[in-house]
Amino acid sequence: MSLVIGSRRSKLAMIQAEMVKTLLARKGYETTIKKIVTEGDVNKDIHSLIFQGQVGTFVNEINKELINGEIDIAVHSLKDVPTYLPDSISFSAFLPRDSPLDVLISKDNLSFEDLPAGSVIGTSSIRRRAQVLAKRDDLIVKPLRGNIDTRLKKLNKGEYDAIIIAEAGLNRFKVIKKYQRLKDDIFLPPANQGTIVAITRKNSAEGRILRLINDEKTEKESEIERIVMKVLGVGCSVPIGILSCLNDDVAKIEVNFIPENHSNPLYQSIDLNINKNDFFDKIKEFSIDFKERIKMKNVL
Repeated sequence: MSLVIGSRRSKLAMIQAEMVKTLLARKGYETTIKKIVTEGDVNKDIHSLIFQGQVGTFVNEINKELINGEIDIAVHSLKDVPTYLPDSISFSAFLPRDSPLDVLISKDNLSFEDLPAGSVIGTSSIRRRAQVLAKRDDLIVKPLRGNIDTRLKKLNKGEYDAIIIAEAGLNRFKVIKKYQRLKDDIFLPPANQGTIVAITRKNSAEGRILRLINDEKTEKESEIERIVMKVLGVGCSVPIGILSCLNDDVAKIEVNFIPENHSNPLYQSIDLNINKNDFFDKIKEFSIDFKERIKMKNVL
């Protein structure tokens, strides 16, 4: 019997579903992929809804088919998955994480620091926009939508001087392009960027099969970032970066927040031993402390 994988129909989503299909094939399991249309695929005003706090726009329809038994496995970019899942489904496999970082691609191969004043940067991400202006208030940020091919074409046509996108997307599309990796106290990625997750019904045979392809390091990093997300109680409508990197038994956790006026950004980090009994308590304490710092700016 063939297992049915549910996925968005976009090129990137299909690449990700094929990655799960390939890993399962290596374990001897046959799968087919079902393309499912989500609200995020058809609603032209989707970015406004996300800004208003709507969640799950790229995953809800797929998860509903999973719950109803129309598919066996739902494959998502983890950063698109809401903080809380419906009770009847759960994460079963985290694929090895690709780069979690954002990158800048400039039409003149310039670094972020060397872009001339007044340069136009393309991104529709609230977080990326805030991070750019926190670093360089002499730049102009304009909305940029579409898949990676579309975004690169707009850059090449001169509609933008540079664009910011996820490095993982470039890698999965196998795009060979010169870029600058962005990573410092200001440029932190969103929680779970670069991670592909497979979801199944709870306590199902499919879930047990998916555990065969699970990457434990990615699962731990994802769990940490989602705990921070839950404590902060934020989504894509708030410019917050969250990153956890596991090195042996030590997890480095970083979080930042860019205020509306883009001045005096907040940054906080901690190194924790994952084997300590109070590991999860320490994550929550760290997150609560950062949330209080944000509240002092009258945001949350």
